[in-house]
Amino acid sequence: MCGIFGYANFNHKISVNDILNKLISGLKKMEYRGYDSAGLCINRVAEPVRCDPEDPKTHADLADVTDDANHVIVRSCGNISHLAEKVFSADTRANLPPLEQPRTHSVSIAHTRWATHGEVTERNCHPQCSNGGEFIVVHNGIMTNYMSVKEMLMKEGYHFYSQTDTEVICVLAEYLYRHDTSLTFPALMTKLTDFVEGAYALLVMSVYYPDEIAAARKGSPLVLGVRHKKGGSDWQQSRAFEMIADDEAVEVFFASDCLAFVEYTTNAVYLDDDDIVHYKGGRVSFYSSREVGEMSAFRPFEQLEITLESLTKGNYEHYMLKEICEQSETVVGSMRGRLDFARQQVLLGGFTPQNVRSVLHSQRLILISCGTSLNSCYAVRPVWDELLPVSVMVENASDFVDRLPRIYRNDTCVFVSQSGETADTLVALKHCRDSGALCVGLTNVVGSSVSRLTDFGCHLNAGQEVGVASTKAYTSQIVALLLIALMLSKDSVVAQERRREIITGLSELSSTITHVLAQVGPVVQEIAAELNQCHSLLVLGRGNDYATALEGALKIKELTYVHTEGINSGELKHGPLALVDEKIPVIALCSNDKHFLKSKTAIQQVHARKGRVTVITNVEGDQELQEAAARVLVVPATVGCLQCIVNVIPLQLLSYHLALLKGNNVDCPRNLAKSVTTQ
Repeated sequence: MCGIFGYANFNHKISVNDILNKLISGLKKMEYRGYDSAGLCINRVAEPVRCDPEDPKTHADLADVTDDANHVIVRSCGNISHLAEKVFSADTRANLPPLEQPRTHSVSIAHTRWATHGEVTERNCHPQCSNGGEFIVVHNGIMTNYMSVKEMLMKEGYHFYSQTDTEVICVLAEYLYRHDTSLTFPALMTKLTDFVEGAYALLVMSVYYPDEIAAARKGSPLVLGVRHKKGGSDWQQSRAFEMIADDEAVEVFFASDCLAFVEYTTNAVYLDDDDIVHYKGGRVSFYSSREVGEMSAFRPFEQLEITLESLTKGNYEHYMLKEICEQSETVVGSMRGRLDFARQQVLLGGFTPQNVRSVLHSQRLILISCGTSLNSCYAVRPVWDELLPVSVMVENASDFVDRLPRIYRNDTCVFVSQSGETADTLVALKHCRDSGALCVGLTNVVGSSVSRLTDFGCHLNAGQEVGVASTKAYTSQIVALLLIALMLSKDSVVAQERRREIITGLSELSSTITHVLAQVGPVVQEIAAELNQCHSLLVLGRGNDYATALEGALKIKELTYVHTEGINSGELKHGPLALVDEKIPVIALCSNDKHFLKSKTAIQQVHARKGRVTVITNVEGDQELQEAAARVLVVPATVGCLQCIVNVIPLQLLSYHLALLKGNNVDCPRNLAKSVTTQ
C-alpha cells in the first residue's frame, strides 16, 4: 500500500525534465500497490546550500511553491497522470527550474498515497513538510503514536496544516534538529526513529542537509538500487561506497518495490527493519538504529532477476488477462528443477533432511496467511491432512494477530504471502518466532521480509504479478504447497500411491490449464453478460471446491464491486439458503469427488427455491445437473487436489469480464492494494 520513490545522481548529468520523468515513471511502476493521490519534491536550484536554522521559510510559502522556496513540491489527487499534467502545466513550470537545466548532482523524492490519516486532499498528499519547510518527508505505514507526539509538539509552539501522521514526523524532525544543530543526518534519523512507533518506510530531505537523502525502514518494505557507471566494484562486500572515485557517475534509487528502478539497475539491497540509509555525495552508508552510535552496518547487494519484458502487457489488454493466460507456464515455473517426474522425486532447496525431520516431528503444522494466500492454504489443507502424519491447521493472519494464540516450540508455522510484506502475516510471524516455533516461508519476492525472517522456505517462481487481483500467484502457491506436502511425505509407505497420482497430475497440469483456457473463454463471456445486472452473488463449493468458492467470490467482489459470498455447500441450510430467490444468481462448483452427490443435492435445493444456478463441473452429461442448472460449464477433469486450479480459472475469467462490462479498472480495482503493508 502506497509507493515511495527516491532518486539521487552524482557526477551524472541529467536534465530537470528527465528527473521529473524518472520520478513519475517510478510511481507508475508501483501503481499496482494502490493509491488515491500522488506527489513529488525536487530541488529548486542546481546548487542548494545549507539553510540557516534561524531563517526558515514559512509553511504557507512552501505549500504554494513560491519563488523563494528551497524545494518545489507538487501534489495531486487521483491518478498519477493528473500529477504529471500538473507538474508540466504552465502554472507549475513557472515555479520549476528550466526543464532543460542540467543537474550533475541532485536529490528528489516522490510518493503515491493511500489515505489512512486524513481525507484524500492535496493538503494531505505527500510529500509533507515541517512548518518552515525545513524537512520534507514521504512515508509509508502508520505512526501509531502520532497523536501524543503531535500534542507535545503543539505545546512547543508548532502548527499543523494537514490531517496526516506524516506531517508529525516532519515537524518532529525539525524539533529534534533545533535541540541539537550539530547532529549529522544519520544521527538525527536515529533519534527520529526512536520517537516513531508503528510500521514505516521513510525518505527524508532537508534544507539543513542539502543534496542528501536519509531513509529508514521498520515493517514496511524499502529497497535501494545503485547504478554505477564505470562498474568494477565488489557490490557484494559493500558497507559504504567509499570505492567510488570522485570522477565516476552514480545514480541511486529508493523504492517500495524494485520494479520502480529495475530498468536502470539490477544492483539492489533490501533493507532490514531498523535500517537507516544515508546518501551524500555519491556515497551510500548503512546504519542500524539498534546499534549504539553510528557504526556502519553490513548489507549485501543482490542481483535482481526481473526482466522488463515481464512488466509489460504484451499483446494483452490488461495485466490480469495476461497473468490468467500465463498460468499454464507459471505452474511449470513453480515445479521446474524441483519435481523429477521420471523418478517421482521432489527436491526443494530449503527442505534439507534435518529441516524435513524437524517439520515431521512437529506437534502441529499451522498455515498462516491473508486473502488469496489464505484461500490457497484452504485449497491444500485436505491433501496435507491426507499425506502428512501431523495435525494441519489454517489460520487467518488477521484473526491470528488479534488472538495471539499459544504457539509452542514443537510447532511448525508456514507463512504464505505473495509479496512477502503482508503486515498481519509479518506480525504473526514475529509472534511465532518469539515463541520458538519453526518458521517456513512461501513468497514470490526474493529478499522480502517473509523470506528473510523465516528459518527456510520456498520461492514461488511465478514471475512478477502486476494485477492487484492475484491469479497466477494463487495457482503457483497451490502448486508450491503441494510440492512441500510431496517432499514431506516421500518416506511414507501409505502415501506412495497417492503421491504418484498427484505427481502424474502435476505433469499434465500445464496442458490441462491450456485446455481449460481455450475451452471456457467464449462461454464465460456469455455468462458474464447474463450476470452483469446482478447486485449480489453466491458461490457454493465443498471439499476441494470450498477454497475455490472462496477465491472465486473474492475475485468477483474485488473486481466488480458486487457483493459476493463464498459458501460451503454443507452450510447452505444453516442460513445462506434464506438468501436464495430468482433474483440472486448462484454459481455452484460440483467436482466428481466423494462430495459429488452432496454438492448435487445443494444445487437441487437452490433450484427448488427458484434460484438461478450456473454449475462448474468436471462431469459431462449429468442429467440431474442439466435439469437443475440454468447453465452447466464443463471443465477438464484432473486429480482431486489439482481440480481447484482448473476450476478457479473460469471464475478468474468471469470476474475479469464482469469488471470490463461494468467499466471498472481491472488491474487496479478501487480501494485495493497489491501489497497490504499496514494493519
